[in-house]
Amino acid sequence: MVRYNYNNNNRMNSQVEPDNSSSNQYEVPLFRDQKTPVYINVYDMLPKGKIADIGYMFGIGVFHSGVEVYDKEYNFGGHDFDSTGVFIMRPRIGPPNLTFKESVFMGHTSLSKEEVKNVIEELSKEWSGNSYNLLTRNCNHFTSDLCNILVGKPAPNWINRAAKLGTLFPCVVPNDWIEAPEGTDGANGLIISNNTVINEESSDS
Repeated sequence: MVRYNYNNNNRMNSQVEPDNSSSNQYEVPLFRDQKTPVYINVYDMLPKGKIADIGYMFGIGVFHSGVEVYDKEYNFGGHDFDSTGVFIMRPRIGPPNLTFKESVFMGHTSLSKEEVKNVIEELSKEWSGNSYNLLTRNCNHFTSDLCNILVGKPAPNWINRAAKLGTLFPCVVPNDWIEAPEGTDGANGLIISNNTVINEESSDS
């Protein structure tokens, strides 16, 4: 089994260890016939034009991303409240004013649909909207964490390269960019409310 443990900082880490039960561990079967594809959907946050095209071409653009599995896309966005910033959208639609660029195939997960819902429920407790930070805790960090759980590897580096460059030169990044962006929690998606995943009927309607 691969287990995902919460350390003192409440961050999920993967490690292979003997099979013994524990209430704070989520078990991921290594071998199972069921294999479901997992994609990262990438959106350009820059307005359409040459600058956005060049940034995308060289992998230095400013991107939003979400994880698509079982015909749903899971995203993270910022707001001013202590409730979750995790929300569900229809795949490849994206938040308002963003341009869909591509889907990156990440591999297959052996988790069932119900198990994925359980994972999202746990992550929704950790990823509150007011914890958003453009440089250190943005949508792409959430995407990478979720991919680590589902397929055992993080998101490609280029998706979050702008944030990594920003941490090297924080003085050139305006403070209002680093704060949680106003209104991101709506995003025409369905919020994971009260740390509980919205039921299938609601999210498919």
